Amino acid sequence: MHYKNLILSTFLFLTLFQCNSTPEKNSDLKLPNDVTFSIKLTSIPQELMGESISLSFQFYRCPETTSKECYVPILENKLEVGKIKSNVTEGKTSITLPKNWTHFAIRILGIEKVHGKFSQGHNPFWYSPADITKLGSNITKEFRFLSQENKIPNRIQEEIAKKFTPILVFHKDKKYLPSNIEKYSSFFAKKEYTLPEKDIRRKTKGQTTWNYVDFPDFIPIKNPTHLYYHVRYAQSTVSGTQSEALPGFRDDLNYWYEVGNGDMVISYWIWYDWNEGPTKFGNIHQGDLESYALLISKEGKPKRILLTGHDHILLDTDFRNINSLINHPILYVAKGNMGADGGNPTSAYGGYTVKLNAGNFLFNYISDPWDVFPSFDPKESILVIPAELSDKELTSVKIGPGTPKLKSQEQTNPNGLEGTTTVYVDARNMIKQRIEKLVMWEEPGWVNQKSSQDPDGHHRVDPSVASFFQFQGRLGKHPRTVLKIAELKQYGASPENAPFKTNIEQHFTFERPRMERNHTDREGNYGPKFYGDDSTPQK
Repeated sequence: MHYKNLILSTFLFLTLFQCNSTPEKNSDLKLPNDVTFSIKLTSIPQELMGESISLSFQFYRCPETTSKECYVPILENKLEVGKIKSNVTEGKTSITLPKNWTHFAIRILGIEKVHGKFSQGHNPFWYSPADITKLGSNITKEFRFLSQENKIPNRIQEEIAKKFTPILVFHKDKKYLPSNIEKYSSFFAKKEYTLPEKDIRRKTKGQTTWNYVDFPDFIPIKNPTHLYYHVRYAQSTVSGTQSEALPGFRDDLNYWYEVGNGDMVISYWIWYDWNEGPTKFGNIHQGDLESYALLISKEGKPKRILLTGHDHILLDTDFRNINSLINHPILYVAKGNMGADGGNPTSAYGGYTVKLNAGNFLFNYISDPWDVFPSFDPKESILVIPAELSDKELTSVKIGPGTPKLKSQEQTNPNGLEGTTTVYVDARNMIKQRIEKLVMWEEPGWVNQKSSQDPDGHHRVDPSVASFFQFQGRLGKHPRTVLKIAELKQYGASPENAPFKTNIEQHFTFERPRMERNHTDREGNYGPKFYGDDSTPQK
């Protein structure tokens, strides 16, 4: 993971969840004094029959996105719906609106039995003052429950994931190569740690503790690489991501899929046993999950690639702007500088560095953290490749946007980037190991449950990964960031489980790659090093 602020990671965590809507000035709006809400719940799952359901109506005043007021309602009303007896139920209530409110939410309570299995849409559902002004004093809202099962059959998911498995490039002396989490299955046990006072879950959910897993410190002699993936339709939504939602109210276990135009997103997660940070100064933690995603058409043609870092997007660009071999993207994993093994960031380009910001001038001076990406060079690098790629197919790997040029010639790029020389590399001797297994990520709430609408009719999951898919919490024995001045080291927090987690980097892989974006740090960026065309991908 990328270098974290060495002062207070909790401050960064709070500022990540920015309120997407600008607080509205009520003085410019004519709000009714009293509003009557008519609420209807439809397609209620059988699992909720006999459960007592209620509705919470909460008003918030959120003048600034970082204000404490954004987490404490200024008015709360409750409506008891009662025990569910059929798949449709209704409720009605009248509320006098408070003055100077900016956000209002309706939340369904008592549906824990289907949380993560059936979505009722955005819950809580948010309103702005402009919404109330437009809708008037009588508002009707329907919550309709839908299965959260993936609409894409397993066979198609497997075929797509296999087709675009990456070729990973590492420095020869990289200490930790991608491995697998199944080896920890017998050690998988939940533990609790106290949440920091400023943790956003305390504000939005009232939680005081969070889970983490304490993995043993060992590396087996045989430690094969597995790759974790999830294929879904690109038009997917996570509850709490609408523009009116307040910071931190996203519910990662409440999501839904829509076929849309048929485009699909493949999300991949790469597991490392350790993260040692970009310098010896720190950010050491157990466990590391790095991710990237591809947007492909319904015909299976790659359109865009998105790579994530810690709390930001490293790159979101056209698939033709990177090198690939028979649809397999070539991705580079950085080392740190000053002999550090690195935080495992992933780039679509090799042979460059990015200087990271350690938090302030003093820490930059002491640690001077870098991401150092290897070149695609047999003398410098090794490869972890897809199992189905043969040595012969790596005889002449294209690196660069076009045809080969002599070293004395500069290839001019019409898109205005620096001239790039294209070379062909015999990579057969660079192969270090292969990705032995691809593991499909099942929707957590449906693991080993009887299916409702799943196209395969089952949710059977290998026991070695079932608890992994269902676990919500941190993967590793470092649940919080700790700076130890005497050691000149920072012990960073182990990653939260993906893909359904509050850490925003994995949320980026749930959204659709869609525009030209890249991350710039203290010096340098992870953006395109060349712009390609239809001839750039190597068939």
